[in-house]
Amino acid sequence: MATPEDEIKQVDVRTKWKHEALNFTPWLAENLHLLGDELEMKLELDRTEVPVGPYYLDILAKEADEGVKVAIENQLEETNLEHLGQLLTYATGSGAQVAIWVAPEFVYEHAQALHRLNEWTKESIKFFGVKVEVFGKAGGEPLEARFRKVVYPGGWDKEVTLPSGEMPATKRQYYEFFQPLVTKLLREGFAEKTVQYFGHTGRIFPSSLVPGIGYAGSFFGDSAWVTLNIQLEDDDLNKRIFDTLEVDREEIERSVDAGPSPDWQWLRTDNFTYSSINIRRDGSIDDSPEKLEETRAWMLDLLPKLKEAFDPRLAEVLGSK
Repeated sequence: MATPEDEIKQVDVRTKWKHEALNFTPWLAENLHLLGDELEMKLELDRTEVPVGPYYLDILAKEADEGVKVAIENQLEETNLEHLGQLLTYATGSGAQVAIWVAPEFVYEHAQALHRLNEWTKESIKFFGVKVEVFGKAGGEPLEARFRKVVYPGGWDKEVTLPSGEMPATKRQYYEFFQPLVTKLLREGFAEKTVQYFGHTGRIFPSSLVPGIGYAGSFFGDSAWVTLNIQLEDDDLNKRIFDTLEVDREEIERSVDAGPSPDWQWLRTDNFTYSSINIRRDGSIDDSPEKLEETRAWMLDLLPKLKEAFDPRLAEVLGSK
């Protein structure tokens, strides 16, 4: 029996995909026909994680009917300037004539930028902004993903664009959680700055040792994480750094006082351009204020300990590269 439409509710996209690179990009690559149906295009996968200079395009596809390259940049949070710049860089660097930006929410100014690009460029160059939405069905049925065209050549659906200056409720939750943590660590000299990490769900503090290495706190689904993230432009060096650190894994884990039975996770991610060393605990941005305060204290305690344990080893590895 079909599920009545009024029993279908929209849910957060991370209910279906917890991680942008590890979950969403591979899923999208396998389901390009769904995106193509919304755009009335026949999309065929070429490759994922395509090098564009020192950077990597999420998905390179082909429009079968016209035979042109299609650059697809996807994310699991509302649009931001970083991904707009990436879309333009990847599309031009890969020689694509079609650029598609997929995100759960489009900020007004970013949608406006795509609309203007369509007005300014030749008819053979096309820009699309596409919302991805996830719906949960009654009775525990599988989560369903849907695409909705926001910006396209000749049009812009402003009704589904976030008003200028508005911060969505979910993003505000993360902001209010991380701001005290960021303020305290920056004041104490832990790092010189911080940037958003995996969208608005985390914050990363870049290391002073070399660009591309940083310490982060984040949430994914029902888990809270503290992380050493290794993402230099040289992927071979990324893996060599990780492998060198992993040789001392037992010694490193013993040296970090992370409480009873810490859940360490060493992720080499061979198919992606980064690796990470993490400590995980149960925790969600939707937890009670008391539990969130406990999680923040946990991050504040462990991030300096990770830096103390890893910075000397990283300096040694980088000095011998």
